[in-house]
Amino acid sequence: MSKKTGYFKRYAMTLLFPLGMYAVFALITLIIGNTSFFTGYTTEGIIHDTVENTIIALAIAIPLSGGRWDFGPGAIIMLGAIIGGNLGMQLHMGTFGVLLCCVAACMLLALIEAVFYVTLRVPNMIISMGIVMVYEAVSGLLNNGLGVNFFANDTEYTQELLRMNQFPLIYILLIVVMAVTWFLLYKTKFGYDTRSLGANAKLAVNAGVNEKKNIILTYALVGALLGCAAMLSACSSKVEPANNLSSTALMFGSMAPVLIGLFLGGFTNMPWGIFVGALGMEVFTYGLNAFGIDSSIQTIVTGVVLALIMAYINDGARIVQMVKQLFGRKSKVVS
Repeated sequence: MSKKTGYFKRYAMTLLFPLGMYAVFALITLIIGNTSFFTGYTTEGIIHDTVENTIIALAIAIPLSGGRWDFGPGAIIMLGAIIGGNLGMQLHMGTFGVLLCCVAACMLLALIEAVFYVTLRVPNMIISMGIVMVYEAVSGLLNNGLGVNFFANDTEYTQELLRMNQFPLIYILLIVVMAVTWFLLYKTKFGYDTRSLGANAKLAVNAGVNEKKNIILTYALVGALLGCAAMLSACSSKVEPANNLSSTALMFGSMAPVLIGLFLGGFTNMPWGIFVGALGMEVFTYGLNAFGIDSSIQTIVTGVVLALIMAYINDGARIVQMVKQLFGRKSKVVS
């Protein structure tokens, strides 16, 4: 097998996760006579929702791969959408102008967090939690606490802004984001340094990697990704100010595609792994919705499934051996 053939085979193998997930739910819904899972609307919804979740998961996974747990993405998206969205509309910018405003706002907010982290040298979890509190408080002070609403007036201008969340722009945005992120992570010194710090920070620093510079660049990239997510979020529904750390729910809600994506990315690359992980989890979510399962029960089921998947990823061979031993003992008792 040539190197090129093996390369594409690894990519194809990672697709077994979302395809397998889809096959399971398709079979179950077919057995119970529920055809809602087979509609074109469901398939389109799965692919559409995967875009924003992929971008958010990428923004979480990049710092996490370097050992930095960050609670700030939700607050940055929310505040960045409010600042960038309102500024862009006040200046009557077009779709891409408002997108750039959201990206610029989120990059600034992310860089503020990075500067505090680099300067204070306090664990990132603590810094990000403090940043979340500040950003949530600020969100209630801007625009009279009204957030940002692209749906306030059904005009030609607002319809133009909403195009970013529709075919084909939303998929073009995804391709651009994944391509740029892949290039930065795998074809530049920044990406090499990022992976080195994630593997062994002390060894990387001793080898000459500038950790502070890498942190700043990392959060600039994270801010740009969150800016794209902020635009899509504002195009999906009204973005309202958050409080009481409610914005951290986004980070926890995205951990499934992040952890699965990082594992699958080990066989291919991070952007592709995150995309496949997000796609698989969207199939899972839509499958549970097809059964009419309550959202709270869905959270429990998702947590259990994620725990099982991660347990297998971390120690799959041992689990398989335990199952074989368990059934082996049973078979001896029967005989």
